Amino acid sequence: MHFLYRLLENPTIYKLSQILLGPGAERAITRKIISLQELLPVTKLTLDVGCGPSSWLRRVGGHPVGLDISFPYSVAYTTAGETAITGSATELPFADKSFDGIWSIGLLHHLPKNAARMAILEMCRVCKPGGYVAVFDAVLPLSPWRHPLAYLVRKLDRGKFMRTQAELETLLPVLSPWSVTRFTYAANGLEMLLCWNKKTA
Repeated sequence: MHFLYRLLENPTIYKLSQILLGPGAERAITRKIISLQELLPVTKLTLDVGCGPSSWLRRVGGHPVGLDISFPYSVAYTTAGETAITGSATELPFADKSFDGIWSIGLLHHLPKNAARMAILEMCRVCKPGGYVAVFDAVLPLSPWRHPLAYLVRKLDRGKFMRTQAELETLLPVLSPWSVTRFTYAANGLEMLLCWNKKTA
């Protein structure tokens, strides 16, 4: 299993795995982001925490600054003509109130509880007043028996901290109310939780 995870450090293999394990995901997630553009625009100064080799936000015309702990992913990101930094989500190398919008898509299930909480607090720290923080992350199916393939994919995920919806919601800091939406994004029943928060001060 460790060898497989090492293979996924290769950006091309990573992208192929996403297509095979989440059929239809690219279109569904892109549509979801497009539907949010009035509330959560990506046209201003935006940060993508855990950007991977290519940000989802680029698919909708955004040019976010990317941050990823994987050096090969950061290199792939910059090779595409964007700005990326290799760094940790728990210690964002940016000043307070630096960005209009902060996104994290598919990161938190790679982090243990305390690190995931710290990452969200860091996202809130670098968000400007009037800006927003948006967290998308995978969640376990409500019923393994109704979606056995989705459950298996989740259990085999290299992210070791796959959570239920309730567990993921406990990571959200109580700053102001978070909007939370659960949605299916792949033909095999994979689901994500979208949590977003407008920063008032």
